[in-house]
Amino acid sequence: MRRGIVWVQGMLIFVAVGLVVAFFASGMLAPGRQASRTPSAEPSVQSPPAVGDQKPGVPAVPVSEHETWPHEPVENPDRQLDVKASNPSVQLPAALGDDLTPYWQQSLNWQPCGSALCATMKVPLDWDNPGKAALDIKVTKAPSENPTKGPLFVNPGGPGIEGGTFATNLGSDKWKGYDIIAWDPRGSGESTHVQCGTTEQTDKAYFADGTPDDEAEKTALNDVWAAFARECREASGELLDHISTIENVRDLDLLRFLTGAEKLNYLGVSYGTFIGAMYAELFPERTGHLVLDSAMDITNEGEVSQAEGFELALGLYADWCAGEGSCSLGNSRDEVISRINSFLHGLDAKPLKVGDRQVTQGQGANGIALFLYSGKEAYPGLTQLLDSAMNGDGRVILKASDLLSGRAENGWETVAYAFPAIRCVDQPDAGVAATEEARKKVAEKAPVFGGNMGSELVCERWTANSAPNLKLTGKGAAPILVVGATGDSATPYQQAVTMAKQLESGHLLTYDGPGHGSVTSGNACVDETVTAYFEDGTLPEDGKTCS
Repeated sequence: MRRGIVWVQGMLIFVAVGLVVAFFASGMLAPGRQASRTPSAEPSVQSPPAVGDQKPGVPAVPVSEHETWPHEPVENPDRQLDVKASNPSVQLPAALGDDLTPYWQQSLNWQPCGSALCATMKVPLDWDNPGKAALDIKVTKAPSENPTKGPLFVNPGGPGIEGGTFATNLGSDKWKGYDIIAWDPRGSGESTHVQCGTTEQTDKAYFADGTPDDEAEKTALNDVWAAFARECREASGELLDHISTIENVRDLDLLRFLTGAEKLNYLGVSYGTFIGAMYAELFPERTGHLVLDSAMDITNEGEVSQAEGFELALGLYADWCAGEGSCSLGNSRDEVISRINSFLHGLDAKPLKVGDRQVTQGQGANGIALFLYSGKEAYPGLTQLLDSAMNGDGRVILKASDLLSGRAENGWETVAYAFPAIRCVDQPDAGVAATEEARKKVAEKAPVFGGNMGSELVCERWTANSAPNLKLTGKGAAPILVVGATGDSATPYQQAVTMAKQLESGHLLTYDGPGHGSVTSGNACVDETVTAYFEDGTLPEDGKTCS
């Protein structure tokens, strides 16, 4: 599903129908909390430490020797692996040398960028063939006034979300003694990033009917995503073959080394938990304090779909709305959900016009989903959005859908291209026909979101193969704190339970509440527990729940 694990950045504010709707999505900033101001950021050159016995970015156990999940009988059967780029617009920087030594010997030139410091790190396009080409990786640091603990690396999720905003919003006063460092993963943000087609071409794909009712609509859905994949290959070329989380984690280990950190201290949210789990698998001996919040499914089972998470979150909203006594959508949970579902189904045949654009069934579900990334503070705004849309004014719901998808007024943000590029090489697929069958099963369990968001065929028609599907256990890693919210919409709580269980050193902290992103939710109990862990590695007692 396209909306996968997108981390909604910062406080999203927009004006529509004469009303300012302000809400916080996925906890990037807790309600009422402002972004921290960092200390004065002065330019500096950070020379690399001596390599010694370690080889930064090179796992002690080669990637090919790690256990993988069993292969399906047929994987990626409908991908367009014969498509090549004739003249890609993405120009890859020249390699630093024929081996990894020049990458280990580079300095980081920190320069002021707003209230933070920024630098560019070079990494090899292909870690196993470093002389081929390089990539530029944008790095952002919110410096501490007294960095006694060194760097704390952070990733806000996505995949494909730039990291700088998260670092500066957290600020260096969140966890005393740490410089907060984020990077734009390869393919995203201001790093060497994925490019695809024009705004018009991308609109055709992302706004296609994901709930086809007949063979003609199925063919149209297939064709539009196949075209999108070819457009990405033509623009991005070989970059698409080297954008996996395995390679991103190797970049992260190089960044750890260049910043002088002996161990990796890390906070990853949503997709960022996959990065953290992958790091623990490939570099267990280099793990420090890892917090993985709002976990992705790493079991290869997919027992709970993301649509079910949104369905659960919608039920919590419906309970709240019906309990208000003045809910315009109904007097009971079932009435509220039924009316929302009927409204979305109606958009399939008759989209809501907004100027020269329209709100389709999938966009409508997407717009509602944005508000469910947060907690109760977003519920009044969601009610206003639904009231407006059901009365024929689709401006608010369209804006919400655009914000979640990455569409700006002047085109598409890089995340709209980085997201599928990373996701599609991180996991194999079973093909177009299997996706249609899976969509029907999900719709039975999650009628509103499974039945209205529909499915995309971007990975099924992608032009790059998938990377090895590693079984992540983190054997030998330091203790890892996994945090999950019972009412998480985008990454259902069960995924945190299974991640903590599968990681050999995993420990679970439960937040009994709604929203995507517990560590940044503002909950005092979660704050105290995570701070204690980052301070000295103190883990919560087994089964601890914060409410």
